[in-house]
Amino acid sequence: MRIAVVAGLSLACVTAQAELSCEQLGAVAQTTVELRNQGNTLNALLAEARRDGQGKYTEQEMALIGKLIRHSYDSSVSPAEVLEACKRDTKPAPPR
Repeated sequence: MRIAVVAGLSLACVTAQAELSCEQLGAVAQTTVELRNQGNTLNALLAEARRDGQGKYTEQEMALIGKLIRHSYDSSVSPAEVLEACKRDTKPAPPR
């Protein structure tokens, strides 16, 4: 399951690359874990992300952020895994 989650997030990273950097996505994951550990609920984090992202990000980017928050909150994926997968998948493909 963990591999599938990371693969799904990394594919989404490629499509959202225009606005969201790998560092930003890693920071979302890290902040989610920190806020969860402080006792914040998943619903509160998702609502805050929607408020903060309104007008800043596309629907596709907000969907990615929501998915990232959910998976980081339940520890399906770590912030380090998010950053690593995103960086790996956004490198230019080698020539054939």
